Amino acid sequence: MNIIRPVMLIWVALLLFGDMRSRTPLRGILKTPHDWLVLAYFLYVVFTAPAGVSVFSGFFPLVVFYGLTVQSLSSWDKVLGYLKWWNWMLLALALMGVLSLYGLDITGGKPITDSMQGRLSLGTWMHNNPNALGHSVVAAIPLSYVLWFWRGSLFQRAVMFPAFMILAGMCAWETQSKGSYVVGGMLTVLIFVIGRPKFVQIGAIAMAAVLGVGALSFLPRMEQMGNLRADEGVLGRLMAWEQARQATKDHATGVGWKQFIAFIPWVAEGNRPVIVAKATHSSYVQVAADLGIYGLFLYLAAQLVALRTLLVLRPRDEEQERCRRALILLIAANMISGWMINRQYHTEYFLMIAVAAAIHRLTVAEELTKAEEAKAEAARLEEAKFLDKAPVAQLTPVLIFQASGPGLVKSDSVPQIKKFWNRFGWLDLMVAGSATWLTIWIWDYIMANL
Repeated sequence: MNIIRPVMLIWVALLLFGDMRSRTPLRGILKTPHDWLVLAYFLYVVFTAPAGVSVFSGFFPLVVFYGLTVQSLSSWDKVLGYLKWWNWMLLALALMGVLSLYGLDITGGKPITDSMQGRLSLGTWMHNNPNALGHSVVAAIPLSYVLWFWRGSLFQRAVMFPAFMILAGMCAWETQSKGSYVVGGMLTVLIFVIGRPKFVQIGAIAMAAVLGVGALSFLPRMEQMGNLRADEGVLGRLMAWEQARQATKDHATGVGWKQFIAFIPWVAEGNRPVIVAKATHSSYVQVAADLGIYGLFLYLAAQLVALRTLLVLRPRDEEQERCRRALILLIAANMISGWMINRQYHTEYFLMIAVAAAIHRLTVAEELTKAEEAKAEAARLEEAKFLDKAPVAQLTPVLIFQASGPGLVKSDSVPQIKKFWNRFGWLDLMVAGSATWLTIWIWDYIMANL
């Protein structure tokens, strides 16, 4: 509780005494489906914790970060600025990694890199292995494209984006992380799918299917993909996955947040048999073992609701479309990487959902504002009609609230205009449930056939 109290005090102070103009236009704590799912996820983790295991102080700061982010991103300018800072931080990681190759080891990661047979790593808690670093920095390439190259200035297109691409690409290359190469390839395809015409989407997917696999084969260590069963690291992960799968069968709500650890038999130096702890190297596997199938459902549901917000959003201008595309890429990167690295309880998961929730709030608030303006205009015209200040024939149909309906309608029997969704409904429940089933099916399939 030594950490959580200052965080709570800062949060309350910012919300109560901060600049009121900087707060979200849709005031309140539980205003979107994202808010409710994060709350449900938090309560589930707390109330399913094993006896004697305290998880409140560990999980609550993540909820605080979510809440602060949602409340702070009160305009589209701030959302775009936030995403740009996210991109800068990824590039800073890449820069520190590249500099360490030339003797400027800011994080002290050189010994870790040497112990990994030259695979680039940083001396930080989150990126002290090449896979984690590779999966982080590879996302900076498509993200930089959307934020700087797409409809950017000449300087951004000719100087900034190429520099960022080379920096992030060089760092990812040096990690020799096979999974990060796959993620980078899939995100690159997404660049030409999100918001593009159908013929461009089909062409991009077809080209990726034809040329993508061949291109990946030229990257470091990718030749091992042809015989994964001979890879000791893959065998160890499969053993961990089998133990985790058994945990989901033995414990309906899992063994507890951050409690599952796989122990597998191994052969140490001198052919000495030992029992070692082995990471699952999968966010989905770890969540399912820790929190059970229901916890996995909540974990996936929050991500899928965030994606739904972005996919159904109809941006009014270039700024909103840039935010939408950038956040889709970040969430997609996290979801794809979730099959290969452990990032299930990192802050970035909650921050991405928070940005989507902030965008959702902005959209709903804009619609409410338009509705109020429409009601005011309708009232003005009615008053003018009543006072005989304007001929009835000149009255223009306007948007007004339908007293008994959920949306806006036009007068003179104009068809109803559907409002932006703002409730976790049956469709979301079915999609999240299907995603949970599909995750388990893929998990079982990999264990049976790899």
